[in-house]
Amino acid sequence: MSAVSLRNVSFRYPGHDNWILNNFSLEIKEQKVLAIIGKSGCGKSTLIRLIAGLLQPNEGIITTQSSHQLGMVFQDPRLLPWKTVFENVALPIRNESIEYQKRIVREVLELVGLSHTESYYPSELSGGMAQRAALARALVQSPDILLMDEPFGALDAITRAQIQMDFEKIQQTKKMTVVLITHEVNEAVRLADQVLVLGNTKILDALSVDLPHPRAVTDLHVIQYAANVLNLLTNS
Repeated sequence: MSAVSLRNVSFRYPGHDNWILNNFSLEIKEQKVLAIIGKSGCGKSTLIRLIAGLLQPNEGIITTQSSHQLGMVFQDPRLLPWKTVFENVALPIRNESIEYQKRIVREVLELVGLSHTESYYPSELSGGMAQRAALARALVQSPDILLMDEPFGALDAITRAQIQMDFEKIQQTKKMTVVLITHEVNEAVRLADQVLVLGNTKILDALSVDLPHPRAVTDLHVIQYAANVLNLLTNS
């Protein structure tokens, strides 16, 4: 079953002649991780914003299951500097009772490894901690579909590897549908069930990653899949 369906979608920005996506169709499977990779400027971020409803297509239809809740994580954590970690994470459920907010926020902070940071302000967080807080904010609504636009791109290699491991566990526990935009081939293969290579307004190629979770970047099968994706990218 598809969680998100794009049918014959075309999009270009106002005042521009070039299409970013042209007659683009895609079925995103429920409870799976889809990684989208491609050269800079190929439309990856535009695609995820169309799915989120932040942009509207010029042509075509984008549908999600009506009961599904969407969450989104950007490359920049976008935390409000005058609010604590607790208050930032609670923003999507701020209209709920204080008791409910406390329970849910503490659950997701524990899930992302930030239980000790409730009263911290963003200026007191490392880059990795700030990104975990942004992830917690997206998870606080228990989304069925999580959209992630290069969420780990600004992190150092060690922090990135650790948060990838933790995110993999979270996705396997919560069974969310995830759309992940990334420039990192190893990240795509480690986390995704399918990798799409995007370019020239359309899907250039696709690769199913038939490996069990969790996956280690040092696993020979992961390395081989990564080599296959890199080959698709360099020959696209």
